Amino acid sequence: MLVLRTACFLLILLFWPVCGPVQGLGRTDAGEPPPTQNKEWVLSVTALDVSALPPSQQLLGEVMTRNLVEALKKVDHRIRPSEEYLYYTHYAWSKSKAAAAKTLVAKRGERDKLLFGGDPPWKYRKNLKTLEQEIQKLEEALGKAEAEVPLIAERPAFKFTDDMLKGTFPPPPKPGGEYRFCVNQKADAFLAGTIATFHSRLYISVKLYTLYTDSFQYEDSSIFSSEDMVQAVDELANRLVAVVSEAPPASLLVHTKPEEAILLVDGSFAGRGTVGPREYPPGSIEIESFADNYKPLSMPLDLIEGELAELYINLQPLSYGSLTIAVPGEAKVYQGALYRGETPLPVKIPLTALEHFQIETPEGKVASVLIQGEEQAETNQATLTVKPKPSHSAEEQRVEKSRRRLYSAYGRFWIALPVAFVINGIATAHINAYNRTGNPDLYEGSLTRYYISIGTSIVAGVALAETFYRIFRYIRTGGEDAAFLAKQ
Repeated sequence: MLVLRTACFLLILLFWPVCGPVQGLGRTDAGEPPPTQNKEWVLSVTALDVSALPPSQQLLGEVMTRNLVEALKKVDHRIRPSEEYLYYTHYAWSKSKAAAAKTLVAKRGERDKLLFGGDPPWKYRKNLKTLEQEIQKLEEALGKAEAEVPLIAERPAFKFTDDMLKGTFPPPPKPGGEYRFCVNQKADAFLAGTIATFHSRLYISVKLYTLYTDSFQYEDSSIFSSEDMVQAVDELANRLVAVVSEAPPASLLVHTKPEEAILLVDGSFAGRGTVGPREYPPGSIEIESFADNYKPLSMPLDLIEGELAELYINLQPLSYGSLTIAVPGEAKVYQGALYRGETPLPVKIPLTALEHFQIETPEGKVASVLIQGEEQAETNQATLTVKPKPSHSAEEQRVEKSRRRLYSAYGRFWIALPVAFVINGIATAHINAYNRTGNPDLYEGSLTRYYISIGTSIVAGVALAETFYRIFRYIRTGGEDAAFLAKQ
């Protein structure tokens, strides 16, 4: 038995180098891809320069800046161009090699200092051996850093600087300080622009500075009137979104029936009937279409970068119900504020609509009604009863009369008061001149102006007293009218 155990043990030792690798064949782990760097692309938006605008319009700078920021929030990520990818690859590679070389140089310097440390030979040899091993590892790390090129994120996430998230827009840098500004802001690019007036219109220009080109890579401008400001800024922002994202634009082609149907894209007029193909930034948009006598349509649509979205819209015609509006005798018929004709009047209204009609007779009698198309489609007749125009009651007339008298008294007081101040100032000046000079020629004029100033002051006082009286009367009359209506 002992011999058998010994033989088995020797066989295991003999075949162990072969069995070990065989057992490991089933446990090979899939290698994880190396981590990527520069996973974010940071943008700083500076305050627009409004120094060329008049003070009353300089607030437009902050408004337009915030509009541009809101538009840029649509950007989710950026597709790095090849030049930008190479720039950040070279930067990361140089940084890793510099860090490895710096650590190696520091360790070699530590080794050189051992000669002057004054340690015993045995300790010197021990420390030297340890440092040599560490230097060998650092040399291998430097060689690895020189051989391995870092991976850069091809689609970094888009974000704003921390100041931007707080709603702060820093001033743009001076010429020559753009690169340092980006470094201080920890941004990959910044957006700057100016707003000025041009022949009673507004002129806005923006430019985008990128760190990897060390220059203003993109410039754009737009001139518009104040009425078209929203649409112009939206168009400028859409172009800016395409530049910042570097994503290929999406295309949209819409076929709308009927041909006269109006098409809106994100609230902006796009055309009638067949529209496109037109380029839009990738993302979600809102499509709206409407036409007379057709049901309007509104729907969201997601546009994918680099793809053409073709959309067919067939608006459904409205269903109408017919009815005749009639009253005893003749009367004028108004649909809303639009005159439609005289009774009896046949009209058509959509079955899903709620229309307001008003009838007025030559005697001044009126009637109004809200008609639901579905309810009147079966009867085909709407007979109305007209009533005299409502007139104000005696109590309401009293309140209105008291209100008018209050406004009149208040107006007279604010006319008399400044006149009294002016006359009093003139009289005081003449009296002071007479008192200082003693000239008898000034006496008569000063006395006359003094009496006039007293008269104007009395008039202003009377106007003030009347105003308070009218306020009291108006409050009392209104209270009596409210009590009367409560009894009714």
